[in-house]
Amino acid sequence: MTLANSIEPVVDRLQTALDRQLFPSEWQQWGARLLDHLKKPVQVAVMGLPGSGKSTLINMMLPKAAIPPLPGVPVVELAYGPKPRTTFEMADGQYVRRSGAQGATDVPEGAVRARVELALDELNRQNFIEVGLTGGAGHQMSLVNWVAQWADIVLWCTEEFDATEQKLWSGVPEDIKDHSFLVLTMADRQMMRGHLQQRIRALEPLVAEEFLGLYPVATIQAITARTSGPQVNTGLWKSSGGKELFEGVMRQVDNGRTADMDQAQMLLNKFAPQIDAAMRKAQSAAANAPAPVVAEAAPAEPPSDAQMFQEALGLLQSRANEMVSSFAPGSEPRPDQILEHCVATANQLAEMLQASGGDALSHSVVADAQEGAEMMLLFQLERDEDAAVDAVTLLLQLKKEIADQTVTKQGQTLGG
Repeated sequence: MTLANSIEPVVDRLQTALDRQLFPSEWQQWGARLLDHLKKPVQVAVMGLPGSGKSTLINMMLPKAAIPPLPGVPVVELAYGPKPRTTFEMADGQYVRRSGAQGATDVPEGAVRARVELALDELNRQNFIEVGLTGGAGHQMSLVNWVAQWADIVLWCTEEFDATEQKLWSGVPEDIKDHSFLVLTMADRQMMRGHLQQRIRALEPLVAEEFLGLYPVATIQAITARTSGPQVNTGLWKSSGGKELFEGVMRQVDNGRTADMDQAQMLLNKFAPQIDAAMRKAQSAAANAPAPVVAEAAPAEPPSDAQMFQEALGLLQSRANEMVSSFAPGSEPRPDQILEHCVATANQLAEMLQASGGDALSHSVVADAQEGAEMMLLFQLERDEDAAVDAVTLLLQLKKEIADQTVTKQGQTLGG
């Protein structure tokens, strides 16, 4: 099952729970926010000063050139639609809608924003919003602050990322910076001038604090790699830098979707389990339709509690190893990276233990694991270093409790 397909049932259950007001008032708003996130595409803002290669970069991110030249329009959104259509928003708040592809000569005078709809499946997953930082410093700062209010991911396009751009970026909230990319567009030109490596070295310390990563990209070559033939030119796609940036952005899209799904599922498990139970009952009824008679196999022996605890310890250790290996060498791990990993680990642990049953002693561990998974929700809301430390500490406490129970169970087995 794809991530997109797995989202639909979660959205349906969350919508039902919100409609029935099954969540406590303090959780209702959060549930509504999660539903809004899950129902709409991920919002990817592509911003930078005029001439920084924003439109070209968006075209690189799609299987074919899609964003038309719309001179003078500072904000252009690229979204899915069944047929090509462009909606222009005018300075006076009026809208002008036009069917079909639009070009530079079709832009109405006074347009301040355009929404371009195209029948590209990729745009069901994420929208791209180009934001040109035009005007004076005050207007540019207002645009940056506006983007920070709604963007899920930001790609800042630049050739130098000079002091002016750094000042504009410095006030962006940390949770946005943690999902943002600094893209050195037209990297091929800088390479030919012999400036690229020097520029990268100069920016690396700043990028380590302010962005998820630094990505030099030769966008024209990357577009050529994707569109010049029936198959992607994999060598050129990689050497242009396009492949690394594209995969990095798509990982952020998937990670954000998965985190929202995990949080929604935790809300449903805690406050609206009857919805899941009703759906499982319906699915079970459909699955219990008459089937050809086959010889029955002997029922499998359920795993012992000691075996269950050993498997849980193995899960925790393997997840810890995965988390450590995912950190870039020589860099500090980010709190959101740690939290996402801890949330997923706690959910897997709770599901594993719940499925195993066991005696009263085991039920105590299951309850603690479930409570721990719910606590992770609160940590993820805070998204800071303290929350990341608390999340890791909680998993270590669960690991110690399970290890203690493993020794107890093994002792009971030997004593029996």
